Amino acid sequence: MGLNRMMMGKGEVKVEDGSKHWTFREADNKTISFTVPKGIKRIKVVAVVDYAEDTEDYSSFYANIKNTINNKIWGEGISECEMLENINHVDIDSIVGVTPNKTYTLHFDCYYTTDGVTFSWGKAINSMTPTVEDY
Repeated sequence: MGLNRMMMGKGEVKVEDGSKHWTFREADNKTISFTVPKGIKRIKVVAVVDYAEDTEDYSSFYANIKNTINNKIWGEGISECEMLENINHVDIDSIVGVTPNKTYTLHFDCYYTTDGVTFSWGKAINSMTPTVEDY
């Protein structure tokens, strides 16, 4: 009997890689429920914030994803411009410690992202150290 079959027989869950993407329009001031897949302990959250530049005064673009129950921020990014020059830029790139099979209710404020938000998971991500813990 192979190792995978032996582990499955002992109640172990096979961890499969996967992802979920929301466009910036889908993630524009929306509350979304997300259920963590079986066996997943970490979610990688990625979004590229629009780059603020070319304005003669101050401008900024902000994006974040927050748990509506406990206000834990799963990811936060910003881009700021002052006098035609970008002075600060941080994209969303976090590893969130989660509970397998749990459904999270998250508020997305991610209109100012280049291509929306992507959640990724899998065996390699499960082994990463969380930057946010939301168990």
